[in-house]
Amino acid sequence: MGVVVALPGEGSATTYHLRPPGGGTQWSAPADGTTLRPVPVKATHATLLAGRDAVYDPRARQGSVPVEFHFDDGSPLNGALILTTAELERLYAQTSRLLDAHERALGGTS
Repeated sequence: MGVVVALPGEGSATTYHLRPPGGGTQWSAPADGTTLRPVPVKATHATLLAGRDAVYDPRARQGSVPVEFHFDDGSPLNGALILTTAELERLYAQTSRLLDAHERALGGTS
């Protein structure tokens, strides 16, 4: 992975000039860009999409939870978390434990 520091046609560059993020030894890539591939932005987290409800499809035996994915570059993307019945049960158990911990932290009786 590298950061482009010079494009073909800039100054005397006849190739792409790259260097590692944060510095280091430069290298070059052909001017036609055949060896360059975009690096996908990494997702950092997902949040529930406001105003939309989860849906269960009995024929597919899966649930769909509307979510918004958030990426390193700050961009969001709407999507869905698709869960099988077993995954729904696991998520239910996990979120129930989280809610119990929350209530205990607030001094509840759980």
